[in-house]
Amino acid sequence: MIIDLESFERELPLHIVINEDEIDLENENVKLLGDLRLDGSVLKGAASTVVRGRLTGDSEIACDRCLEQITRDLDIEFEDEFILKDVFFLDKEKELAPDDLIANEFDGRQIDLKEIVREQILLDAPQQVFCEEDCKGLCQKCGANLNLIDCKCEKTEIDPRWAALKNLN
Repeated sequence: MIIDLESFERELPLHIVINEDEIDLENENVKLLGDLRLDGSVLKGAASTVVRGRLTGDSEIACDRCLEQITRDLDIEFEDEFILKDVFFLDKEKELAPDDLIANEFDGRQIDLKEIVREQILLDAPQQVFCEEDCKGLCQKCGANLNLIDCKCEKTEIDPRWAALKNLN
């Protein structure tokens, strides 16, 4: 999904369906469930190009405690700015502002939408995910999902590093 910037004058509307197989997230915790929809635009300027859009679809992510898969709706609004390489590093001593963090350098000829979509999905993924607020997780001994069964493993075992303290009175 390469956008050739020489193929349009000023603005290019985007209404694209992206096949889930086209995006390699390289993350075993997040998986796409079906096609994604990208609606937005590419606005070309003299020294920069801005890609704005909304990405929608469904994903699946693993609970951090029990590893059960949770379906999660994607609804991501984004804006990425691409600045020509010649202009990007002109002022090396300039302090970065928060708006500068959306800027990327590029050659001025083309932009890869797949990379933008991949980046936005990974940035939108939460740091911690729980299937339920009171998820019990997995048993440390047998690996059973404690939300589904009550395993019979010994729960009162003392860590051997602390066992000597048990005899102190």
